Amino acid sequence: MARSRAAGAAVRVDEAPRQGMRVDSECLEWEMTDPDEATTLRDLIEVVNGPSHPQPYLVEGPPGHFRLYVGRAAERVRTARGIR
Repeated sequence: MARSRAAGAAVRVDEAPRQGMRVDSECLEWEMTDPDEATTLRDLIEVVNGPSHPQPYLVEGPPGHFRLYVGRAAERVRTARGIR
């Protein structure tokens, strides 16, 4: 089974999140307090948001605050940001 390089940033279900994480109605949001983990997610933005992958859609803003969108929400956010 292939493993993602972002596996270190994943939160296991049986653990409490180390940083502020919440599930919103259209996305998964989290605050990164560890600069190394934030850098890892920033590096993944270009990979995840590539033109051959319409979803999921990963965005950062403000710095250290990440959102992961899937499904219709991903399409809506991509279009709103000018990515077609």
